[in-house]
Amino acid sequence: MPRIEVDLEKCSGCHICEQICSLTHFGVLNIYKARIRVFTEFGKDYVKHTVRVCRQCEDPACVKACPTGALKKVDGVIRVDEEKCVGCKACIKACPYGAAFEHRDVKVPLICTVCGACAEYCPMGAIRVVE
Repeated sequence: MPRIEVDLEKCSGCHICEQICSLTHFGVLNIYKARIRVFTEFGKDYVKHTVRVCRQCEDPACVKACPTGALKKVDGVIRVDEEKCVGCKACIKACPYGAAFEHRDVKVPLICTVCGACAEYCPMGAIRVVE
């Protein structure tokens, strides 16, 4: 089952993964259209990055929540059938990891397709595709 894995010890919080994701899928540099999201927490003595990206769950709650059958797991990767999707956001609400996203200009949920572009362009080598 392919999925994206992130080594948070290596992540610098640069957001290049988000930029390349939006560029790959939409042809624009817009981190809010990315299927991977980097969050940074600043404390008095620390900076902590967390990354949310679809975990390609064995028994995905998002797929179960979809009322139209627009989400399916194909070859271990969750896929969105844009023709069937009605934009109800049930899948986004159902994800226990907060790793399905929305953007007002995009009808369908933004769920990682495990294309690997983020891993390829991560300057820190923090992201990889694993089987």
